[in-house]
Amino acid sequence: MSFRKLLLAGTTLVASAAIATPANASIIDRPHFKVLGVVIVWAADDSTGGTPIATDFVIDSDDGGNNDADLIGGAAIDGRTVVTGTLDATADSASTLGLGSVLNIEDSSNNLIATADTNNQTAFSAFDVSDATLTSDDLTYESSFYVASNTPFAIDAQASNLVEEGDFDATQVAYDLDVTVSGTDGTGPSALTFGGNAQSPGTGFSAPADLDSLTTQTQVFNGTARTAASPGSIVSQSVRFDATYTLGSGAAYDLSQGAGEVKADVVYTVYVP
Repeated sequence: MSFRKLLLAGTTLVASAAIATPANASIIDRPHFKVLGVVIVWAADDSTGGTPIATDFVIDSDDGGNNDADLIGGAAIDGRTVVTGTLDATADSASTLGLGSVLNIEDSSNNLIATADTNNQTAFSAFDVSDATLTSDDLTYESSFYVASNTPFAIDAQASNLVEEGDFDATQVAYDLDVTVSGTDGTGPSALTFGGNAQSPGTGFSAPADLDSLTTQTQVFNGTARTAASPGSIVSQSVRFDATYTLGSGAAYDLSQGAGEVKADVVYTVYVP
C-alpha cells in the first residue's frame, strides 16, 4: 500500500468518527400531590339549636390571607356556640339567663337562708335581714365551639350590636379564650366525647382583656399545629375553644356594683393564614 493510500484511508476513518453520534431519549415525569388546608367548625345550628352541626367547612385560599372559601357559606345555616361543657345551644348570645347565675341570701355565718332558681324567678320566703348578705355566683357567661383541622389556623373575633345600659359598660366585661383538647360534653345518651385523636393547636392566644376591645376585628388565636393528631372521626380530631365573659371583678355580685345591662354579638372567624 502506498503512502498516499494510507493517508486517504486515515482521513476517511477520522471523518466517519466525527459523523457518528450516540442514540438518546428523554422521559419527563412530574408527580404532584397537593392537599389544601381544611378547617371544620361545629357547634349548634343557630336556627334550630340542633347539635352537633358543622356550620363552616373552610378551605385554604392559599393566598396567605383570610379570604378562605367556606363550603357551607352564603345562604347556609349560621352556627351558634354551645354552653361550655354541654351540647346545649346558648339560648341568647347576650344573656347569662339560665347559665348558673344564682342569687343567695346567707347569714353572717354563711348559712344559706334562701336561694333563687337558675333563672332568678323563684320568690324568696320572708327572712331576717339583721345579719343577712346577698351573694351570688360569678356573673359569668361561658360558651364554646369546636374545630377540626389538617393545618394550623387562626381565629378573629369582633363584637357588634353593643348595648350598654345603667351602671355597666363593655370595659367591665373581662374576656378570655382558651382551648380544651379532649373531654366529654353533654349527658346521657347524647353525650359526646371529643379530642381522642386530637392535639393542641398551639398556645397562640392574644385575646384582649375586655369586651370593649373586641369592637374592632381582632385576632384572638394564631395556631401552630393542626388539631388532627391521628386517624379518627371529625369529632375525635376536634378540640374545643372556650370563651369566658365575666362581668365585674370576677367576684360574686354585690349590690354595690349597681344595675344595668351589657350585651353584644361576638362573631368568630376561623381561617388559614
